[in-house]
Amino acid sequence: MSVFDDEVRTDEAAIFAEAGDLADYQGADTSAPNIYVVVDKAFEIYDADQLAMRVTTISVRSADVDRVSQGDTITLPPRTWVVQQILEDDGHVRRLWVS
Repeated sequence: MSVFDDEVRTDEAAIFAEAGDLADYQGADTSAPNIYVVVDKAFEIYDADQLAMRVTTISVRSADVDRVSQGDTITLPPRTWVVQQILEDDGHVRRLWVS
């Protein structure tokens, strides 16, 4: 890993800690209690007909959650969200469509 990658990961952790909320991630293959996540309740995506729609997303750090699958859960009291799809993955942060 490069010095640049190290800097990005360091800054990313600080951003998540400052702007995020503590949650518990649970999947079939992985478990990550007490991680910081960032919730966006109005992220715009396009459906198969290219119609815009707003969905709730939760972003998690790849360093905290190494594997993500549809059906995994993220508990952010008082609600538990279910992962529907990975929308973005840049190798550092994954944006997950949740419901």
